[in-house]
Amino acid sequence: MDGRKFDSVIASASTLEERIAWFGALLARGGKTDIEIVGGSAIEIYLSSANYVSQDIDLVGPRDVIGPVLRKWGFRQVEGRSHRVYWFKPVLGLVDVVGVGDRSGLQPHRMETPYGPVLVSAVEPLIVRRLMRAQREEFNALYLQAVQLGRLGGLDWEYLETMAKFEGVASLLKKLRKDLKA
Repeated sequence: MDGRKFDSVIASASTLEERIAWFGALLARGGKTDIEIVGGSAIEIYLSSANYVSQDIDLVGPRDVIGPVLRKWGFRQVEGRSHRVYWFKPVLGLVDVVGVGDRSGLQPHRMETPYGPVLVSAVEPLIVRRLMRAQREEFNALYLQAVQLGRLGGLDWEYLETMAKFEGVASLLKKLRKDLKA
């Protein structure tokens, strides 16, 4: 797929979360590798862009495979404020390759798109990160996002409790569990 075809496909997505998922699937197909959407981008997919919009697309995958595909599609590298390097293309915005593998130990959710499968982060690490930020920033909207993610169900509570304790947000997790039962 060349850059023009890529732009056309991405521009045809009807929602922001669809655009992110399609991008991940196209990148996985183009690089013949697994791509996992993580962080705020995964939250956007789970909760919809009506509830949350990420400022960039966070993904996990092999940089040495991803870079050439993005370059072929017309992305260019840009340096952020903290000297972090992102990929950029106006039709999509910033792409942040945050690592080569997810370190949560949980299986990502496999999502089918018209352009093939894409992996989306397990919900539990997203919940813990929202709780951490909610506590640090004293911002209730972040806690409410954790609650919305929790309502998706099928949670690994052992993982959540272990990580919440480790990250110092066990009391917020306890509150979240209570709110989910209400």
